Amino acid sequence: MSFTLQNAGSVPVNDNPPGRETYSGWNVEGALFHAVPAPKKGFFLLTPTTGEESREVLGWLEKKGSSTQADLLSNEEEQVQDLIFRIRTSRFISCRESVANSLLKLFNDAKEEEDFVGAGIAIGSLRNFYEFLQSNPSLKCPTISLTSEYNIYASWRADRKLFSVHFLPDRNSRFVIFKPNDLHPERQVRISGVTTTDILMDTAAPYGLRDWISE
Repeated sequence: MSFTLQNAGSVPVNDNPPGRETYSGWNVEGALFHAVPAPKKGFFLLTPTTGEESREVLGWLEKKGSSTQADLLSNEEEQVQDLIFRIRTSRFISCRESVANSLLKLFNDAKEEEDFVGAGIAIGSLRNFYEFLQSNPSLKCPTISLTSEYNIYASWRADRKLFSVHFLPDRNSRFVIFKPNDLHPERQVRISGVTTTDILMDTAAPYGLRDWISE
């Protein structure tokens, strides 16, 4: 885990959640990062074939690949819907109904995008977000959006304070905190970093986060 502490001067807080464009955020040095698309996968024959036999083998591989991909997407969609249902019915999540409704809308909106292929919400990111909510039962309702990779991006705001988290699929989180400078209230302090989600609140504790994002 690592984080940076910066005095942002008198620049106003501007942390609009990412939309469908390539997401830009902060790394531990405060620099912009950009998502790099994974290379496309293809099928390769281990031995050369010719004529009719070649066409049959290639056709079989294409059908098998399409079927497998469809099965994987269907399974991921079911997992996403199951997690949204778990959030809606969890007694440990104070704003469960609101969060579940927001996630369901994002899921349905993503599925309606032209030429969309996927599960609507990245299952690893959603699971990471779900476990975070379960571990912090008194959180106020965040504003939720999706990054261009369909990861969960949640924000909590209060007055001139902001806490935003990009929940990654690998149980890590990128976060940023804006708060007034205690010695110069007209100025803002920005803290950003990357940590495993299970210690995210402990990492942010020195900045009084629980006082304004909890019920």
